[in-house]
Amino acid sequence: MRNIHGRARLAFMHVVWLFAGIVFISACPQKPPDLIIHAASGDHRLRVEVAKSAAAQQRGLMYRQSLGKDRGMLFIFGEQGPLTFWMKNTMIPLDILFISSDLVIVDVTTMRPCTIDPCPFYTSKRPAQYALEVNAGYARSQAIKTGDTISSDILKVKK
Repeated sequence: MRNIHGRARLAFMHVVWLFAGIVFISACPQKPPDLIIHAASGDHRLRVEVAKSAAAQQRGLMYRQSLGKDRGMLFIFGEQGPLTFWMKNTMIPLDILFISSDLVIVDVTTMRPCTIDPCPFYTSKRPAQYALEVNAGYARSQAIKTGDTISSDILKVKK
């Protein structure tokens, strides 16, 4: 009998350690998803933060002092239409790439920081479902233009 209890205790401890390992791994921060811009100048890979919720979209990159090289923030909206952004309380200049539902860049604009009202609005020239903010000058330095496409595991074109 003593041997059975020892084995049961050992099996129980294995389950506890397995569960603890799963909890630890799931609590580790996940790397941001990749997004690839397919341009005539080549493919450009970015790590992006994703703003899906209304609160995350309103906050955007406000109050940030910097944005890392080859980093960006991707805004995902429920449907395609005119998208309007502003730079209220945004400390860093940004390029914004407006992207259609079929993952084609439909507009590229540079936005300047704004800390005093009234702040200008930046509206897509064509309907878009996604917007990608990157450091100002990135689009020009990588020769990214309207008509280029993007791909990412987090974005799927609806067929």
